[in-house]
Amino acid sequence: MSVKATTQIYGIFGHPVKHSLSPNMHNSAFQTLGLDSVYVAFDIEPENIGEATNAIRTMGIKGINITIPHKQTIIPYLDEVSPDAKLTGAVNTVKNEGGKLTGFNTDVGGFLRAIREDLGFNPEGKTLFLVGAGGAARAVMSACCMNSISVIYITDILKDKAQTLANDFKENFPDIDITALSIEDKSILAEKLSGADILVNASPAGMDGEGKPDIPIPSLNKNAVVYDLVYKPPDTNLLNEVRELGHKASGGLSMLLYQGAESFEIWTGETAPVDVMKKSFG
Repeated sequence: MSVKATTQIYGIFGHPVKHSLSPNMHNSAFQTLGLDSVYVAFDIEPENIGEATNAIRTMGIKGINITIPHKQTIIPYLDEVSPDAKLTGAVNTVKNEGGKLTGFNTDVGGFLRAIREDLGFNPEGKTLFLVGAGGAARAVMSACCMNSISVIYITDILKDKAQTLANDFKENFPDIDITALSIEDKSILAEKLSGADILVNASPAGMDGEGKPDIPIPSLNKNAVVYDLVYKPPDTNLLNEVRELGHKASGGLSMLLYQGAESFEIWTGETAPVDVMKKSFG
């Protein structure tokens, strides 16, 4: 890759960010399409997100992905946010057009494409059991609610956080049955899992091979599919257990891929070379 004075800069803001697979993915795409662009990782301390966002304008950076812990805190520093980002309350992609910064949430479309292509799952009329109530969970909720899911159960190690998420989406989707559950009440969790069509882990549980969601997994409906947003390792403890139980299941690399492809297309106007981007994961 040749970096010149004309090279356009893209990147990712996060903390920590050294583990990110996005630089390989996007630089592979730029090279394949012959674009004079480069993608780099910026480790931004939480208290510096405002200054970093202003630097996008000052330095003429064309586009930035946003990851933990900045997806929500960056919003006040942007000029505009897309409808998906407003609904989700989180931004993972920023486009710079002549100094005007617009925030998008491509996690929503990335998750939806992942469950459709990996699991053959359509949310319409179905029941979701969701573990986690942070920014990633909001993207899952948005994708499912906008595609006519019927019932959602949410649990989190912080019950108030799960309740807040449930309340936020009830306001926008009053016809969907949304309930927050205590992670301590295993009998209720087991009952709701037995009626679920899809189990989604949007919590950090299982990251780096450590642990799994603290729920009674064997109670899960035998016909349910499972999606784990954790992508490192590719085969989490949750995925290994549910596959042994006979469930169709997939991990978060596909969501990472598809949200990245959507970001790439927002920035460049080019069709993302998805196969090349996927191969960059190794």
